[in-house]
Amino acid sequence: MQQLCPVGPDYFEDQDRDYAANAGVELINALRKLGVDLEGIEISPPCGRCSPLEYVLDLGAVRPADALRMAARINDCTDELQRLRTAGTAAAPPRARIERKARSHHSTP
Repeated sequence: MQQLCPVGPDYFEDQDRDYAANAGVELINALRKLGVDLEGIEISPPCGRCSPLEYVLDLGAVRPADALRMAARINDCTDELQRLRTAGTAAAPPRARIERKARSHHSTP
């Protein structure tokens, strides 16, 4: 008779599910930074019809009105980020011009 070794709690660990859970946490936290909260996110196990066979994040049922509110919030955040980037680029002098001024200042006539 074959003797089997005892198992510990790690016997029940599922690295693929843990990976999916960590990805879900990252997604939820990123969306919450934008003021968007998706309720009802679940992790679904692989199914025989899915390809590739892996856990998936089920984002739940989102009503159209909620989807429009979330999209508007995300768009507001990305629009503001773009405005800040554009303003920052316009306010900062080009690097080449700064370097030319520094060289001409240190050069001897």
